[in-house]
Amino acid sequence: MRRRLVLLLLSSALLVVGVEPAATATSPEDTTAQQLAERYAPVIKLQDSAANCSEGEHFRPIDVQAVLGNQQVALRGPWQPPDLIKTQPLGKDLGLRYPGHFLDFPGDPLRPGCDYANWSAQLNSQYAATVYAHVAGDPKYPGQLSLEYWFFYIFNDYNNTHEGDWESIQLIFDAPTPAGALATTPTAVGYSQHGGAERAKWGDAKLELVDGTHPVVYPAAGSHANKYGQRLYLGRGSEGLGCDDTTRPEPAISPKVAYVPMNRADYLAQYPWLGFEGRWGERQRSFFDGPTGPNMKPSWTAPIQDAESTWRDDSTVVPAGALLGPSSTSVFCAAVRTGSNLLRETLDRTWLLGLLLALLVAVVWFAASRTRWTDADPLPARRPRAWGQAVVSAIQLVRRQPGLFAGFAAAFGVLSVVTVTLARLQVARRDAPTDLGAPTENATGFWATLLALAVTLLTIATYVVLLAAVMRTLDQLDRGLPVTTTAALRDVARRPLARASTQYVVILFVLTIFVATIPLAVYYAVSRAFVVQVLVAEQCSGGAALRGSRRLVARRWWRTAVPLALVVGAGLAVGPIAGIVLLLATDWSPILIDVVSSILFALAMPIAAAAVAYLYFDRALSTRSVRTAAPG
Repeated sequence: MRRRLVLLLLSSALLVVGVEPAATATSPEDTTAQQLAERYAPVIKLQDSAANCSEGEHFRPIDVQAVLGNQQVALRGPWQPPDLIKTQPLGKDLGLRYPGHFLDFPGDPLRPGCDYANWSAQLNSQYAATVYAHVAGDPKYPGQLSLEYWFFYIFNDYNNTHEGDWESIQLIFDAPTPAGALATTPTAVGYSQHGGAERAKWGDAKLELVDGTHPVVYPAAGSHANKYGQRLYLGRGSEGLGCDDTTRPEPAISPKVAYVPMNRADYLAQYPWLGFEGRWGERQRSFFDGPTGPNMKPSWTAPIQDAESTWRDDSTVVPAGALLGPSSTSVFCAAVRTGSNLLRETLDRTWLLGLLLALLVAVVWFAASRTRWTDADPLPARRPRAWGQAVVSAIQLVRRQPGLFAGFAAAFGVLSVVTVTLARLQVARRDAPTDLGAPTENATGFWATLLALAVTLLTIATYVVLLAAVMRTLDQLDRGLPVTTTAALRDVARRPLARASTQYVVILFVLTIFVATIPLAVYYAVSRAFVVQVLVAEQCSGGAALRGSRRLVARRWWRTAVPLALVVGAGLAVGPIAGIVLLLATDWSPILIDVVSSILFALAMPIAAAAVAYLYFDRALSTRSVRTAAPG
């Protein structure tokens, strides 16, 4: 009697201060299930937190009590605008179900800033990392048992930022009871990832275990999608839209396991918040909405059925090392992130989104209408052309000389082979993973930097040679002389390209180190953009070519910068845009898509180089006309 009185007083005291009593096993079956949950408790490797709150990982799976009874949390209703139901709601308040309601955390999920990261740091210092373990059967699979671990984060800092985040991993046993599961090992494991999950057989190479029973989980930075390894993962479909990064894990942590009883009445008595039918985060439009809790997921009551219908066998990994030109997969990651940020910033400002779209259409229309596209015969090369004519002339030239430009594209393709070889050599290092996955802890640091530098220098060198070869080809064709790919490349090899291009690149690099000098870098890049063309056409030294380009662009900087940006930008964008379309419309592997993107890049860049050569001839003729017309 005295013991019951003490427990009653203790429970009352905990409720008064806003803390609810911890769960304990309530039956012999629960006692066995709790042992099962402790045996297979996950080990978590969160991503490294950065000083900048918008980078790295600033959230960890936390005890739900961190937000229940918290004076900064409110329970709101489904009306517009949402009405306040209760501040500092406790688990017993959420146990009243409240469908359509939501918990409101401090901050704005559309413009999170550092608010949630700072709040998370405060809560992490007060509450231990926690996972909620629940054992359940499935009515359609009476001979199997599911063990789920649920992770609760206060914020999802991914492309679809939202308050609250529930993730899980699930182990399946070929046993009808917890006692039977204790006597065997799991048959399969599933890690939740956005709208689906990835399956692994127990004993698979990708499933990392600690002490033989504890699966290692790598939550992706911000999104908390549970991954099996350290990679950059590409998401489409059920894998989520965007890229999940697990390449910078911190030391592993073993979270506290909070056992959830099997019977509904028992777990609601100990965790009344598991009856909540609302959302664990602020309601928003689109995919910025807060999530529902574990009890509202299909896997809670039909775990095996859900696994059979939603689990897949692998995740898509971003290939290591770039191929030729901008990587479609890397551009895809950046494009989704940028698009999501734009949507997030304009979701509650539809007028701003409309204004931006109208501005984009106006700019494209203005640029296209301010040039000429007709009368674009590729020869003679030395005649005035609008930038639209320069583009059409370049395309017509390639159509008339397909073999010649196919040779240029093939020479560009050599770079792709070299970069792929370098990437494979890097990944094949003794301590690197065996797949061609994106950078891991073994593919970063000195060797990765050296590889990136080598690829960058090769790309620049090849582009410079291509500009020179195409310029030499146009010059020869304009004079009525025969030309071949081999002869053009051989002639280019005798030109002093190295000095001029090195000076150009080094000065640009120095000017872009500091933010304040970036405008100077842009100005310099455009004013010396024709250095290769001047060097080839006028057969001068590197220094004279740099000065000659500056004279051509003088007083015509904007009229030069815009066409160059459009022409070169289009050449660079063809491959990645096609790659993004293939990523969204097909199930091709990222490596194959990057190869296709590289081929398109190799075909587009000679056309861009020819268009730049035509722009040079136009500027050269205009400058000569001005000089001739000048008095004296």
